[in-house]
Amino acid sequence: MVRARAGCWRLAREGEYLARTEFHSYSVRPGLRLFVLHPHTGRTHQLRVALKSLSAPILGDGRYGGSPADRGYLHACALRFEWAGACYCFEQLPCEGSVFAEPMVHEQILSLCPLWTLPWSGEH
Repeated sequence: MVRARAGCWRLAREGEYLARTEFHSYSVRPGLRLFVLHPHTGRTHQLRVALKSLSAPILGDGRYGGSPADRGYLHACALRFEWAGACYCFEQLPCEGSVFAEPMVHEQILSLCPLWTLPWSGEH
């Protein structure tokens, strides 16, 4: 990733700020996809930049080309990390936002819960 205009970032083919993100994409309804993202690095705006580069900006993210919405639709359903020798895991389904409340979207999110509740090895 390299700095772009107006405080934004963009993907680059090489450089010192490597950004690695694993992702899975699910069609929810025509014109709407749900992405489950697993960042392996922690770069500024990494997830926003990665999705924009796929021509799939985050709904509500005006800085990176997302359509206007009642909120920004980047939500951390699970956070896992190791700190001071201990492993921490926090999980929270989205509870706000009209799109998250749509039955088809909500059902898809619930069906994906096992993806982020698997035992963690601490390697990523």
